[in-house]
Amino acid sequence: DNLIALFTPRYEADPDNIDLVTNIVKMMGNTEGCQNNDLFLKAVTKMHANEPSAASAYYLYKLHAAKDENTTAVNYLEEALKFDDLDVQTKANYQLELAAFALKSGMNAKAFAAAQRAAELDPANQGKAYYIIGTIWGSVRCGGNEVERRANYWVAVDYLQKAKNADASLTADCNRLIGSYSVYYPQKAEAFMYDVVDGQSYSVNCGGMHATTTVRTQK
Repeated sequence: DNLIALFTPRYEADPDNIDLVTNIVKMMGNTEGCQNNDLFLKAVTKMHANEPSAASAYYLYKLHAAKDENTTAVNYLEEALKFDDLDVQTKANYQLELAAFALKSGMNAKAFAAAQRAAELDPANQGKAYYIIGTIWGSVRCGGNEVERRANYWVAVDYLQKAKNADASLTADCNRLIGSYSVYYPQKAEAFMYDVVDGQSYSVNCGGMHATTTVRTQK
């Protein structure tokens, strides 16, 4: 509170003073409990605008995420990923973080794309990335006939199987979701009515996503 009282009038009087802004960020950033306030956020934003970097963009993502300003937070994390000086490992981790945060924020398309990129950049991220993709496929709502409306669950289970194969620590969570999704498989007689049988290859197009999977019916 003392730092806010000290610096707020100075900042309001001269918001383009980069030396002042830098001092505010340094003082408040190094003081416990001084980051969750508008003055600090304004100062970091001004500093980033003056000298943008992946680190400052990522920091702004964190600050906005803490305030539940999810769209702005995602925009800053996506900005951080555009900097060429990021090493591959950091970029992979940022992509995975973006996927998880976007999924939590209901931004499935961004989550899907980021998870795919995270898996491509670093094989160590594949388990968590596939888990996110499986969750997205399991939550999407598809149109069409009885089989087409349920085909997404086959794809979801495919990715969850891949997730636990890539990362054994996810096995329990994956098995829980696999159990939940498999109850939505079509009945064998129901699938037969649409010339679909167990083991058959099946293409799924739903929610802007595409996949080839294998037909499974309830046992």
